[in-house]
Amino acid sequence: MHAFTRLTAAGLLAAGLTAGAAAATGPALAAPPDPAGSGSAFGLASSGGPLGAVPPVPAVSSDAGPARKSLLNEDRLKAVSASALNVAAAPANARSNVADLAVPTAKLKAGAVTATCRDAQGGAHLTRATVAGKRLDATPPPNTTVPVDVEGVGRTSLVLNKQQRLPNGRLAVTAMQLNLPGGKGALRVASATCGREPAQRPAEAPAPKPVKHHDLPVTG
Repeated sequence: MHAFTRLTAAGLLAAGLTAGAAAATGPALAAPPDPAGSGSAFGLASSGGPLGAVPPVPAVSSDAGPARKSLLNEDRLKAVSASALNVAAAPANARSNVADLAVPTAKLKAGAVTATCRDAQGGAHLTRATVAGKRLDATPPPNTTVPVDVEGVGRTSLVLNKQQRLPNGRLAVTAMQLNLPGGKGALRVASATCGREPAQRPAEAPAPKPVKHHDLPVTG
């Protein structure tokens, strides 16, 4: 069963969409707050402006063992549909997958949108993804931007494989980020954040035991 969510974005009726690749621009959106050394993931989120503020759903965070969540029906967003949202996270490993994504007002569709992060390295994978009928790269380079002209709003952008290196060295990967002009908000689809696996400490050599030789304590 398809889950339908709606995104209240007045003015997202696309008059003409033009595509290209460039360095990422648009509003900077911080990863969800969670402790240093933890991993996190979420399926969908919107931020500010005409999009409204909807927290990441479903969302998981872990600083120990693995955590998972799935969501089949989320109705707090408007004009967005997806059949399933699955997220999982551990400190050094996170993944988010959104299936059958459709944003009709932006002429955006994808069979699946996936973000992965492992040992502070990550990427995005798009299955049968199109915008305005044009196929998007299945494995876009980090921070690939597709410009979009929106009637009554101006030019906006869709950022693919958005990557942010956090101050503590962790990596935040968002597979898709649909921005609104002027930093007025964004829709984020499939996001995963992780750090590095802690390095294993080498085993310490046993301390030498003192032995006696000719009544003088020595070690050996």
